[in-house]
Amino acid sequence: MPPFLSTAKNHAAREHKLFCYGTLQIPAVIEAVVGRRFKGQAAALAGYAAYAVRGAEYPGIRSTPTHTTRGQVYFGLTPGELSILDRFEGLLYQRQRLVVRTCDGRRRGVWTYVVKPARNKQLSAALWCPRDFRRRRLRRFMQRFVTDRRHVFDPRHQITRGGRR
Repeated sequence: MPPFLSTAKNHAAREHKLFCYGTLQIPAVIEAVVGRRFKGQAAALAGYAAYAVRGAEYPGIRSTPTHTTRGQVYFGLTPGELSILDRFEGLLYQRQRLVVRTCDGRRRGVWTYVVKPARNKQLSAALWCPRDFRRRRLRRFMQRFVTDRRHVFDPRHQITRGGRR
């Protein structure tokens, strides 16, 4: 296993929590991106709404005081796994520390990806619908944004001058 991914030794000491409200809240998506399954728990982020990104299949969140965004908190991410996710999310988002309430009522400090304020114009006025995404867009998303772009976010799949490693 490459050193940037988790190992049993460093896993507990450097564990991070990540709140996912969009495509990554689907276990098959985050597993395909990072390369392993995570323990997860339903959670809600107050004061933010998930809007559809214009011309895309995925959402972005921005601060909206009257809304609450539902999603999933994943536990046990390593710094290397967060780095892969940073590249996967790209320039539209910035990773921020926020507080969510999990389904057991606990408040937890977590990382999440928020649309950069300078890019809020890329969000539509329509709220993103996870059910519609799962039914109509998940398969296409997995091909276009996970499989076809793997070389962009996963160092194990970098393209070299002579082709793939």
